[in-house]
Amino acid sequence: MEIVVETTEYDHLDFCRDYSLRRNWLQRSLILLAVCLILSVLRPISSAYFINLLFLGIILAPLFIGIPYFRSKKSIRKSYDSIASPTAARTYKPFASGIEITGETPATFLRYEDIKQVGKTGNFIFLVPRYGGYYLLPAWCFSSMEEIEHFLRVVKNAIANAKGVPVKAPLTFKPGYLVGILCLIPLIGAFAGLVLLILGIVHYKDKVFIIIGSIGILITVAIYGSLFVFVQNSGLMEESLTNITQIELNDLVKNIEFYKLQNGSYPDSLQQVESKGSFTSINDPMQASKGNKKFVNYQYQLKGNKYLLFSVGKDGIANTADDIYPNLSNADTSKLGFIRK
Repeated sequence: MEIVVETTEYDHLDFCRDYSLRRNWLQRSLILLAVCLILSVLRPISSAYFINLLFLGIILAPLFIGIPYFRSKKSIRKSYDSIASPTAARTYKPFASGIEITGETPATFLRYEDIKQVGKTGNFIFLVPRYGGYYLLPAWCFSSMEEIEHFLRVVKNAIANAKGVPVKAPLTFKPGYLVGILCLIPLIGAFAGLVLLILGIVHYKDKVFIIIGSIGILITVAIYGSLFVFVQNSGLMEESLTNITQIELNDLVKNIEFYKLQNGSYPDSLQQVESKGSFTSINDPMQASKGNKKFVNYQYQLKGNKYLLFSVGKDGIANTADDIYPNLSNADTSKLGFIRK
């Protein structure tokens, strides 16, 4: 195989742009997605999950895509400036131990173990030696795509053999990747993602399985995390806890009154009316929602033959506007002992 190459400065500029844009694009995109998924839970911009992802993606894109692009472009431009005659005509001849490059002064024999990177980006095949610079082979210098694939396969296999490392098989689509569609379904996607992650690490040793599994887990975590934050910030949780508190206080009044019928006096504390068989709790759920590790009981104060019973509400302070009291408006409460607000 003998490849005759002649490039222009515009070819090098196009290569610089294509290589910088595509270099590690998958890794950078996945990191950007992961960061957006996490931040959409911790710092939601909107109550809509996908709007959060969109805005965060736009805001963070320069950091994960723009800056690496310009840094890579600057590095390639520096390498281009270090080449003595970047647009000179060259002839490449692959051999068993390296590639003979003629047309330079003097001629170069690039040994495979001295090649740092070889690949294809856009319409260009490139060789990056360890000592700096690069060699550019435009796709139109080859007779066909098969010749390009053959050249890359020969060089990559020779590099692997020269360095004594296993030859990497080309990335191909596997039917098992279709399981990744399940990762888009919340909750189910977390289990599917976990299975793919374990299979990718332990069984197949396939980074695509690992990436799909990780994304599946992150999507479920982000969606349910966003829903949790939305419910907390929207007031729905507070309204629900208020309704539960009201129902429990109403039931506690009945339990306290029943205690008096049995014992002739009202209890000294709520613990005396608490029983294992009762569905009514003496713990204030409004305080549990604030993250208190210890249970906080409803406020109960015995005043002679009467008693006060209430929840301190969201602020956790007694005798404020958000306190919640029993409400038995549909019953005859004239003979009951609880003191109305």
